[in-house]
Amino acid sequence: MEAQVYHPAHAPKPPFETERLMMRPYVVEDAEIVHAKLDTDPEVWRFDPGRERSLDERREVIMRFAMLHRQFGFGPCGAWGRDGTFIGQGGLNPYLYDHRDGTRTVEFEVMYKVARPFWRQGYATEIARYWVDYAFAHMRLPRLFIAPARANAGSVAVLRALGASFEDDWLDENAVIASLYPPGKTAN
Repeated sequence: MEAQVYHPAHAPKPPFETERLMMRPYVVEDAEIVHAKLDTDPEVWRFDPGRERSLDERREVIMRFAMLHRQFGFGPCGAWGRDGTFIGQGGLNPYLYDHRDGTRTVEFEVMYKVARPFWRQGYATEIARYWVDYAFAHMRLPRLFIAPARANAGSVAVLRALGASFEDDWLDENAVIASLYPPGKTAN
């Protein structure tokens, strides 16, 4: 049987829905609310990006996310409650991964961030679970890599809940590498 290859035409289209959330690609008009909820609270931006972003920087991030949607047919999205309240964001994000053997591969990470009023309510896990399922069911990715800071206990807990395996990040002693694989698969 021939393996099916990802094609954007065969994947779910936005809005992407979970039990409590509706996720959709950002539009520039979202910049002010996203900036207010994710970029101005030091506890929210503490690990990513590690500093407060300006409103103009948030607009640039939103435009970069829009480019990913055009390029891949998916990308990071805003996550909104059923009542229209902005909760956070999540999606799949490509990046170059440097392997110990000196090779470099394009990988995808599942990313998620939740505004502080919604912490410890399961939203980060709900967002991340949707995108992990999307990556394996629709994109047919062989794995997802995530490199959270060791001190980011919330993010590490989300990844544990999703069944990630962990190893030391050989490039950053303050981070770990979390790997997720499709159901029934493991690392080679």
